[in-house]
Amino acid sequence: MFAIVGAMGQTGSVISETLLAAGHPVRMIVRRDDAQAASWRRKGAHICVADLEDQQSMVRAFDGAHSAYVMGPPNYQASDMFAQARRVHAKLIAAANAAGLPRMVALSSVGAQHANGTGNIGTTHDLECQLRGFDGVRTVLRAANFMENWAWSLAPVLQQSILPSMFLPLERALPMVSVADIGRTAAHLLVEQAATHRLVELRGPCDVSPADAAAAFGRLLGKPVTAVGAPRERWAAMFADKGFPQLTAAAFCEMYDGFNSGHIAFEGAGDTLRGVVGLEAALAACLALGAR
Repeated sequence: MFAIVGAMGQTGSVISETLLAAGHPVRMIVRRDDAQAASWRRKGAHICVADLEDQQSMVRAFDGAHSAYVMGPPNYQASDMFAQARRVHAKLIAAANAAGLPRMVALSSVGAQHANGTGNIGTTHDLECQLRGFDGVRTVLRAANFMENWAWSLAPVLQQSILPSMFLPLERALPMVSVADIGRTAAHLLVEQAATHRLVELRGPCDVSPADAAAAFGRLLGKPVTAVGAPRERWAAMFADKGFPQLTAAAFCEMYDGFNSGHIAFEGAGDTLRGVVGLEAALAACLALGAR
């Protein structure tokens, strides 16, 4: 039995689908047993309602599992997203140990080796640190930027034919990967049942720049799309306008600064894997989803 945290999310749903298709028993850990959960139950998944902040419910969720996929979904609306992440991670690890979970695959991020200067990625640094207290075998999957995050800018792409970006300069390519590749890789690592701790760095088929993403949108939409750099002095206000608390807005700014300076990068400390989903295919899926 494989237990999946964040089972309804971008990566968790791909993991569940991949494992079920291969005939593996899957326990999807969800916040509520609703219509979406019922649709997965019809596909053969076991549904387990649990709260990441309720340690006892997570002990039940992990009980009897051979391995689990874990992640710490950041709560950007929390007054202190880092403090909340630390609490969630601590309860996750304690629950896994109490349940006797033998193995775990944990989603982390490029740049998570750093304790400072990475903004939001600091939450995954904390997860990696707390995983050292896990009694079983841990596999850490550090993923590059999600290609699907370009969908955050779909409105200006569709309405104004521009792709705003805080990744600067616009022509500099960065490692990116599709959530489909993350999910399939995580599923493979779960089935692999590693005997020793492992670190995996996952990137897509090729690095991607904002200019590349704009050009890909242009090809898909049949019109020119131009990448436009967002002025650094406007970043904090832009995040505040989206309703993010001050600490979250500052974390986003620090994260983009970290990417732009080169501080946030893969360190080459583990195994390097590449996905197969290209940028255009990932963006086409975003456009199809947005059209629903």
